[in-house]
Amino acid sequence: MKQKAILLFQLLVAAAALLAVLLLVVWFSMRIPTEGNTLAMDWKLIRPGVAGWDLTYRPENGLRYPPWDAVLLLPLGQIPLAAGWGVVVFLTILILPLSLPREVEPGIKRIVGVFALVLAYPTLRTIADGNIEFLILGGLVLLEYGLYSENLVVFTAGVLLSAAKIQETWVLLIFLPLLAGKKWNLHRGAAVVGALALVVLPAMVWKGRDWLLSMFTSPFKGSVMDSALLTAIQRLGTAPAAAFLVWAAVFGLTIVLGAKYVRGYSRDAVGFLTAGSLLLAPYASSNNFIIPYAFGVVPILLARRWEGVVLAVLANLPYLLLSSRDVLYQYSAVYWTFVMALAWILFALRLRNKKEGIEPGSPAAGP
Repeated sequence: MKQKAILLFQLLVAAAALLAVLLLVVWFSMRIPTEGNTLAMDWKLIRPGVAGWDLTYRPENGLRYPPWDAVLLLPLGQIPLAAGWGVVVFLTILILPLSLPREVEPGIKRIVGVFALVLAYPTLRTIADGNIEFLILGGLVLLEYGLYSENLVVFTAGVLLSAAKIQETWVLLIFLPLLAGKKWNLHRGAAVVGALALVVLPAMVWKGRDWLLSMFTSPFKGSVMDSALLTAIQRLGTAPAAAFLVWAAVFGLTIVLGAKYVRGYSRDAVGFLTAGSLLLAPYASSNNFIIPYAFGVVPILLARRWEGVVLAVLANLPYLLLSSRDVLYQYSAVYWTFVMALAWILFALRLRNKKEGIEPGSPAAGP
């Protein structure tokens, strides 16, 4: 009884501390001018779509998330814009450390990992823009936990949340059965599909048509911010048919490599599949890279692999150009296409090396 009382007290203290931090972040965000500048740029576009306790999908606003996830943003649409931005910032910073691998013990390595996540350039962009990457981050955390704990409810919740920005995870979702590995069988698969249907089908009946129309009428596709592979190829003056053939080749290679090397859950697999999702998506931007960065790059950085160092340096290199906003604006999309493509290649090589027993540091790898 005494232990339960102590645990309850500790939980209450932790909850009070989190609430205090939340209020502080919201207070601070409300004191930062957001009018007439690009701060909270994405949240300014998203908020009109969740105001008034209803989901409003229109080409001119930024609400392009599936209705089963978008409803979670409705409470934020009823408070002042700056306060909602503050909550988004708080949730992003709160969830990021949870994405660290379970095997990273508390101590110096975990502290380094937290700083590598929270201070990363993609995180800065996500926070400054007020994007809702916290939903996808939280979804992948739940997906991983549900998989290892064999909790189908948590796993299903993770799948639903990780689809909040489908361009970041659509290839990963295709490979869910292979990611689940031996933990996946017909009975469990049917249970997950049934649970997903209970949530997805009513949501699609309610707002599915509006959501799909908003996705395919995005004004940002092909813009100066678009880092997707197809857009990058077309910027070179390539004919649309030839650009599509290149895209189809990369998609086909992703499917072949995934089918050959993804055998169970690993952070390398998540890094490969999320980088591939972004590269092959109709639209992707710099802050989207926070997903493969958190779940793929930082884990191998903490493992002191050269691929993690290279990708972490490249992900944070734009810090050097913060004073050259024109350069960032004009060339950012091209740069992030390169980073996403390189991440896709390096994670594919790591998956191959692990499959063939030549992962650096393993006995078969040699000195």
